[in-house]
Amino acid sequence: MAAAILAADQFEFTMIEKTSVSLAALAGSGAIVYSNGVWSLVGMGDLINTILVISISIALIFIVRPFVGSFSIIWEPILCGSVIGSLGMWTYGYVHMISMGIGKILNLFTTLQPMLLCTLIAMSFAIIIATPLSTVGLAYAIGISGIAGGAASVGVTSCFMMVAVATYKVNGKGVSFAMFWGSVKMMLANFVKHPRMLLPIAVVGALTGFTDSFFYIKAAPAYAGFGQPVGPINSFTYMNGSIIFNVINLALIYFILPIAYSIITYFVFKKYPKLYNENDWKVDLNK
Repeated sequence: MAAAILAADQFEFTMIEKTSVSLAALAGSGAIVYSNGVWSLVGMGDLINTILVISISIALIFIVRPFVGSFSIIWEPILCGSVIGSLGMWTYGYVHMISMGIGKILNLFTTLQPMLLCTLIAMSFAIIIATPLSTVGLAYAIGISGIAGGAASVGVTSCFMMVAVATYKVNGKGVSFAMFWGSVKMMLANFVKHPRMLLPIAVVGALTGFTDSFFYIKAAPAYAGFGQPVGPINSFTYMNGSIIFNVINLALIYFILPIAYSIITYFVFKKYPKLYNENDWKVDLNK
């Protein structure tokens, strides 16, 4: 609902119009399910379908606005919340198949030997976290765990680090700090406009995943889609032996090495303007 309100606010919608769009988003997101006469919250839903529903709702309001006039308080919630919301509930099953299709591919990676497994899964999750797909929902849905779950968590963290390094110069410390702690979804518009931004992220993810194959980091399905700080906390529960040694290992694979790889990748990609442009990483906080 927050995403819907923020999107509607970009078009300077009235309060009733924002509410109507948010109702449609809530109904069509897949976050609520009707079963046995009860509506239940089951998670965050599918972000791709939510974006689709929000877009259709905003377009609908522009179409009907000239005709409803003062009756907008009646018609807009009905049209968006009921009609578009129902449409979203119908499209959810089909759109969600995208996530499940990707999940099946990731499951194939888990059958590979550890080095390839960790490299491919970490690279995949590093890219996925930079898309509308939910790494948390995807990891939980396919039940990825053990060293595969650890690689997924490490991969997500590597994306945080690369984006933090890349945004530091053009945005300043505040935005970079936010990216470091996992706010990369706020850059979805940048990633869509400039897909080349995913290249350095993929490289850092692959390098971190390859290194992780020697650390044997593990994670549970419910935590595999998280990066730091949740990832290392869960991974620590799977580790035996010296606490100090384990903490050092986690610091290396979740923080020190991803940051080092990100800095190296940043300077390498800067030499190729067709593959990297610092302006791509500029975040306009006023939008």
